[in-house]
Amino acid sequence: MKPVKDLLKINLFDTKTRALQPLVSSDGKSLRIYGCGPTVYRDAHVGNMRTFLLSDIIIRLAKNLGYEIRFIQNITDVGHMSEDFVEDKILAQAKAESKDPYEIARIYEARFHADLKLLNITPADNYPKASECIDLMHDLINKLIKKDNAYVGSDNCVYFSAQSFPGYGAISGNRLDSLKPGHRFEYSEDGAKRFHADWALWKAAENRTQMIWNSPWGKGFPGWHVECS
Repeated sequence: MKPVKDLLKINLFDTKTRALQPLVSSDGKSLRIYGCGPTVYRDAHVGNMRTFLLSDIIIRLAKNLGYEIRFIQNITDVGHMSEDFVEDKILAQAKAESKDPYEIARIYEARFHADLKLLNITPADNYPKASECIDLMHDLINKLIKKDNAYVGSDNCVYFSAQSFPGYGAISGNRLDSLKPGHRFEYSEDGAKRFHADWALWKAAENRTQMIWNSPWGKGFPGWHVECS
């Protein structure tokens, strides 16, 4: 009779196929897992912690089945815009608390780790901070531009070209022909974007003076999505 571990397997819901699919290791013994981390401008709420708990359950089960796990979770400490897209959430909180934005980020990052410990959630092997990976983002954006998957808009922001990627939307289930214009703040009929579903990889600083970096496209800061890349 086979050991219990040989009979067990992890099935995850695949949003592309809309069905449960077995989790398969490329080498049969290890799993590399990335989990989107917190935006550290306030304390995490129960909905945030649910996300981190789900990845913890998968990691614990995989370890119990004998897999070697490498788990990375990012810290978003720049570039997460507020709901009205006017101001970075960390900059807004820094203004509200009369603190330096990096101080705000480190305060709430520490509280996040304390909350993980209270909930007995397994910590990641590494927590790269977005603000410390700007050069890597520049390299990635440059590669996308060279492959014609991204372009510099007339506003000096760099946008990902959704139409340049044939499989765009396959995982989320969104189709480009069904996405309506005007639902993203960067778009207008006479705006800098070529297509309404394109999104910012790098945003021009304009009047912003904090949390900005030099780049091949001028001073600015990363778009939210590229930070997880």
